[in-house]
Amino acid sequence: MPFLIPLIALITGIIAGASLNGPWWGIIPIIIGLSYYLFLLKKTTLPFNALRLNSRHSIWIFLLFAGIGVFDSWFNKPATLPVYELGRQYIIRGEVEDAATLANGDRLTIDVISMTDSTGRMKEYRNLTLLLTTDGLSVAKGDVVAFRSRIIEIVDNPNYRPSGYASRMRRSGIFYRGYADANSITIVGHNSGIFVSSQAWRDKLVAKIEHSSLDRPTIDFIVAMMFGDRSFLTNETKESFSNAGVAHVLALSGMHVAIIMGLVLFLLFPLKLIRLHALRYWIALLLLWGYAFFSGLAPSTVRACIMTSFVILALSLQRRNASGNALLASAFTILLFNPFALFDVGMQLSFICVASILAFAGPLNTINHHFHPRLHSLMSAILVSLIATLASWVVISYYFNKIPLLFLPANLIILPLLPVYMGVAVVYIGGLLAGFDISFLATILDYGFTLFQTVTDYVSSFGAAVVGLRVQLPVVVLWLLGMLIIGMAVHRGKKWLPISIGAGMMAGAIMIVALLNKKEPDGLIFQKNLTDISLALYDGSEEALAVLPRNAVSRILHKGCEIISIDCKTNLDSLARVISNPAVRKKRFVILGSGFTLKNLRDLPGIQDFDKVIIHSSVRKKKEELIIQQAKEYGLNTIHSIRNSGPLEIRL
Repeated sequence: MPFLIPLIALITGIIAGASLNGPWWGIIPIIIGLSYYLFLLKKTTLPFNALRLNSRHSIWIFLLFAGIGVFDSWFNKPATLPVYELGRQYIIRGEVEDAATLANGDRLTIDVISMTDSTGRMKEYRNLTLLLTTDGLSVAKGDVVAFRSRIIEIVDNPNYRPSGYASRMRRSGIFYRGYADANSITIVGHNSGIFVSSQAWRDKLVAKIEHSSLDRPTIDFIVAMMFGDRSFLTNETKESFSNAGVAHVLALSGMHVAIIMGLVLFLLFPLKLIRLHALRYWIALLLLWGYAFFSGLAPSTVRACIMTSFVILALSLQRRNASGNALLASAFTILLFNPFALFDVGMQLSFICVASILAFAGPLNTINHHFHPRLHSLMSAILVSLIATLASWVVISYYFNKIPLLFLPANLIILPLLPVYMGVAVVYIGGLLAGFDISFLATILDYGFTLFQTVTDYVSSFGAAVVGLRVQLPVVVLWLLGMLIIGMAVHRGKKWLPISIGAGMMAGAIMIVALLNKKEPDGLIFQKNLTDISLALYDGSEEALAVLPRNAVSRILHKGCEIISIDCKTNLDSLARVISNPAVRKKRFVILGSGFTLKNLRDLPGIQDFDKVIIHSSVRKKKEELIIQQAKEYGLNTIHSIRNSGPLEIRL
């Protein structure tokens, strides 16, 4: 595989460049690699030396592409702002990279061109992306806008346990967010280009579907599946498909591109009969890129089309066994133009799944497709689902802290029907463009989505459908290395020693997970909220929200802990009756709301017996300062101000 060493070197350089600053770190290995190449060139004038030194050429190739990776990573590295610039208000000028309409407003992805502070000092930026929320605005991709906003770092919501949202955004190169009123945003220009034109066509197609006779849930599903916009899917639908192990159906990705390619090749089958194989492949590839254009040229679609292009190139050159090298070449090309795609979860999952299917699906399917074609196809579908899941579960668990166990039933029902469903959807959308809303096709699509929803709801209804599991990076590396070694051994003659080593590494990964994986601890979080007195309650990885009544004294129990809320005027006797015996509780907490009226904190019955006394963020600042002062005078060190110190998490 000629692209193996360049790809490994490029990945090494990208990872190194992400932590290094400056282009010189990339230029140094390039100079060393070229110098070593010239040295080898001088030594290989004699045939014997050329043969002896041939294997050493991989050294300069590695150094050259590692240096390119470092330089590429540095050049495309997302810009960051110093801490003292955060929270300030700026006049920002930038280009709209993406515009999404959500239920609570619009979300724009802005490529920042310049920022001007309150003193009039302007600074230009490169590779600085801002996620801007606004309350409804008609803008399109490519518009250059100017607006006033504060720059805020994207972090996980402190009112809940970390969800990984901030880290996912950072992997996408987005570190900051802002908000601007729609009336304050001015369109000052427009940049045209292929991506802008693609987005415009995509919006036209989506508008046609929006005004069709399809049911609303079906419209949302088709827009997500065919155009990659999942913003209007309900949380229940996303959760149901995720728990059933078919969340990939909702995301426009390599699987959908492969289905479209299969449909096109099927329609071009007559060219195969007249032996125009290469023409058939190239026409199919051209139509595939046309689909990518009209679907908005989403990064996942472009990546899948690049991979398919290299496979088609190998097939047109009659190199049928070059699929693995075509996959490596496509990954190399993608990372060369977008080095931070390496940290994209979708890119990682696509590459791992395709590589594992290429490595194992063929050798493991021993059913002869000539004598038993249907049985061979069924076994292929089962193997593809099993292999992809076995290869990707560690990555899914690493990023999302859960794995679906009942993935096979839903995949065996939905995946064979998906090509038919997508084919009907393509014909239906084509009819909409021609001005015809074909009612019987709309009925098929509505019933099809209802079937998919029924299957996923049924599978996810089982209590053991999803298991919460968090693995560490060494487990991911160990498991994937084990699969790589076994895959290479299978294709090189099934040598039992490397297969045993690979299996041992995978078994070691499982043992590490079994020994080190711990159940998420129970706990609760007193949330920062100006209106409600709310708590996030955790039973392991299960999360629930509790909202305590305002203008009342209330009490809840969670995992043997007692939480008392005081948010109204009450006499001491009634308080004493509410507060239970501390001996029967693990921990006891009291939260004081804005209605708390006791003038002296000492008068609160059993104040010294509470593990924490929490002052809610709705309490006025002067009253809060008085309570804190009284706690100091009383020697009470269990006081916690949500306004000053943020939400309070208690682990049980």
